[in-house]
Amino acid sequence: MASGGKSKKILVLPSITTGRAAFAKQAEAVFSACYLEYQYTFVEFFVKHLTDASVEFDGDLQQMLIVAIIGQAKIRAVKAAIEAGQDPGQAMQTLAGISASRLSDITSVPRQTVRRKLAAMRDKGWIEQDPDGLWHIAVKDGEAVVRDDLGSIDARSLGRIARLYSDLHFIVVSKGK
Repeated sequence: MASGGKSKKILVLPSITTGRAAFAKQAEAVFSACYLEYQYTFVEFFVKHLTDASVEFDGDLQQMLIVAIIGQAKIRAVKAAIEAGQDPGQAMQTLAGISASRLSDITSVPRQTVRRKLAAMRDKGWIEQDPDGLWHIAVKDGEAVVRDDLGSIDARSLGRIARLYSDLHFIVVSKGK
């Protein structure tokens, strides 16, 4: 039942093979109809994850956001290599980077602040700057250095995201009939 006591018709989700866009649209309809349950589940996940990240980054969530955006460029390169049937380890060695100015634009963090945070992460060995001025995730022995350093939060986030998936899936299955 939706908030306000009104009953809404909820769609039953097809299998994931019918297409991600259709699946997402129908899941959105279920979440909209069961807004309070969905919202509580998501906010609980999000708050726990941000709190955990805040501890790992000594309260500097801007630094977390910047390294995550830089990491996405690397992840995109690895994902593209896998989808193309190429060696993902080779893709880890490619310089997939982003400029400080672009990071500032994406995050709305002032450029000078972004540059200070980049320098701090470079000093930790997490990121490197290439000759073109682009920042990328530092890789050692085929692994991202930052992932090694933040392995504990990575492990906790796997369990947390699995619980979020399970909880949201339960909402869809139990309420989407």
